[in-house]
Amino acid sequence: MVKTNSKTLIGSSWKMNKNVDESISYAKKLNEFVLNGINDQQDIEVFFLPTFLPLFSLKSIITSPKLKYGSQNSGWQDEGPFTGEVSPAHLKDSGCTYIELGHAERRNMFMEDDGMINRKLKAVLKNDLRPILCIGEKEKSKNMKDVFKFLAKQVQTGLKDVHLDDLDKVIIAYEPVWAIGAKYSAPVKYIEDSLAFIRELLKREYGNSISQRQFIIYGGSVTPQSTPDILSLENVNGIFIGRAALNLEYFIEMIKIAMDIVCN
Repeated sequence: MVKTNSKTLIGSSWKMNKNVDESISYAKKLNEFVLNGINDQQDIEVFFLPTFLPLFSLKSIITSPKLKYGSQNSGWQDEGPFTGEVSPAHLKDSGCTYIELGHAERRNMFMEDDGMINRKLKAVLKNDLRPILCIGEKEKSKNMKDVFKFLAKQVQTGLKDVHLDDLDKVIIAYEPVWAIGAKYSAPVKYIEDSLAFIRELLKREYGNSISQRQFIIYGGSVTPQSTPDILSLENVNGIFIGRAALNLEYFIEMIKIAMDIVCN
């Protein structure tokens, strides 16, 4: 099946887990696996998003060009009176590549709305970092029109006033909230329909060329069993794994599954 982008992203976000020593140990082992296990001809990129504290230390640990890291949040200004926030400029200085924005937990627990997420996204882009814009409906609906309407609002507001030249730096992570932390992924047909809608929405808003270049990944209880079907979908460019990837062996298994699917 022809993909809209050749590269496949395999990522994980750790939430508020692992201390600094644990994070560094994990990163060293993951870096070793990626260095030895993924060759230059395999168009796969792995990334992980730990807590803020180990980020700067990772600059001297991550040596594989196929492995990147980043943060799970960012502020919307480079500096100033924003007590407790973390500057995107500082995240860049820490060697980050990816910045996750708009995760369902941030929206729900910390009351981040689409407008705030849009401000953060533009600040991240200004610092030449790659934002991961998380979107997803709160409840599973039998009426897909309701789902599409919700997703359209999140995409359109999240990308508001983003320069066309910067759009392909944004990764859209479709994560239906009801599937996060669940026993199973969302049904494959449900994922397929939602991703096709997002791709078509991008085409209507920004044109076919931008739509085809946009990276869209799926997250929400991705498992070894569901990964082959998800990665075989036409409009998906990768998978985004949550707390299950805290187990390094599990994450490596998922990377290997992805390699078998996209490299054969």
